[in-house]
Amino acid sequence: MLDSVIIKNISSLFSLRIAGYIIPLITLPYLVRVLEPVGYGTYAFCLAIIQYFSIAVNYGFDLSATKRIAESKNDKIKVSVIYWNILVARILITITGFGVLCLLPFLFEGIDAIFLILLISYLTVLGDAIFPQWLFQGKEQLGKISIIRVVSQLISIPLLFLLVKSPEDIWITALLTTFPPLITALVSSYLIYSRCWVLWCKPTLTEMKVQLTDGWHLFVSSAAISFYTTSTTVILGIIAGPVSVAVYVSANKLLQAGLSVYSPLTASFYPRINSLMAESKEKALELIKYVLKLQIKITLLIGLGMYLFSPLAVKILFGDGYERSAEILQIMSVLPIIIGLSNVFGVLVLLTHNYKKDFSAILMLSGLFSLLSLVPLSYFYDAEGAAISVVITESIVTLLMFFTIKKYKIPLFKRFRISNEI
Repeated sequence: MLDSVIIKNISSLFSLRIAGYIIPLITLPYLVRVLEPVGYGTYAFCLAIIQYFSIAVNYGFDLSATKRIAESKNDKIKVSVIYWNILVARILITITGFGVLCLLPFLFEGIDAIFLILLISYLTVLGDAIFPQWLFQGKEQLGKISIIRVVSQLISIPLLFLLVKSPEDIWITALLTTFPPLITALVSSYLIYSRCWVLWCKPTLTEMKVQLTDGWHLFVSSAAISFYTTSTTVILGIIAGPVSVAVYVSANKLLQAGLSVYSPLTASFYPRINSLMAESKEKALELIKYVLKLQIKITLLIGLGMYLFSPLAVKILFGDGYERSAEILQIMSVLPIIIGLSNVFGVLVLLTHNYKKDFSAILMLSGLFSLLSLVPLSYFYDAEGAAISVVITESIVTLLMFFTIKKYKIPLFKRFRISNEI
């Protein structure tokens, strides 16, 4: 099951997750103290707003384009057509998003006070637009690019310690945060051309429409997911203020670090399962079962560790003023197993079996529920209520995906035993 290519891709994706979630934990204790709860909460609030633009730029290409590349990775012309049309589409979305960003101070009171931070942070969106992770992932060639991301992230660490000295330095923090994605994007472009992966193919509106249509349901899914991820921070900030945001985001940073330990499994096996589906659905299903067994065991250990060690971790990392973060992390410690199951049910089962509409419908319905529950729970129970809303929403997502698999009689659970050797 775990051949050398899969192991290499899991390692590469794990390196990207380390760069995105685990390495920032090195600077997190420093930032929460230097920026103070209000400053750090403001910084996190700005990043949450920028995340909406990143969702628009990523669209659904990380899954839809990965699938297409995996199916056509040896056809240079097809790969080139996909690459150039998606790249131009993402750049056009980035330009449109920048126009929307510039309108925000005129539409919402208080945005002008943080507009500089938003402008600087928007460079991250540009990096997301240029970096075709889907191309490297579809070709199962993530090795070098993951090393570049880790190295660029490590370089930014001493700069943060040297340059960020007070709550007034939020803009410097935002600027340094944009360096790793921009460097990764530039190096990835160099690697693509030096390896001669693509030829020049003039993008067309027709082909861009094809790519956008192909990723539409996944984009809708991503937008729905943002209701109970990104929107949690934004809505909590509006209702409860920056201090509550700081407390919640600090706990969520630790949660995301835990999730990053196993998330490469789903992403690494996704292109391989898509390839197997064309050969043998039975073999593809056996591989999915293998991933499910492995993921259940890993996520149980992660969740248990979060619950037991969150008070100690929060005390060491964040210090005084963040005690509530430990309680919030304990509430969310069930999420690794819940999200782990939904990733397998949704991405590896429903999407590979072409049930994109059902996948999108589940996430849209869950996103709506999240919005309806998040506001009252945040209002009455502050950051703890926001955490409860996320747990309930993710549980609904997993259950609905489970029942959808049963509805279409996909034999995922036939002869399934967690105790089997993996």
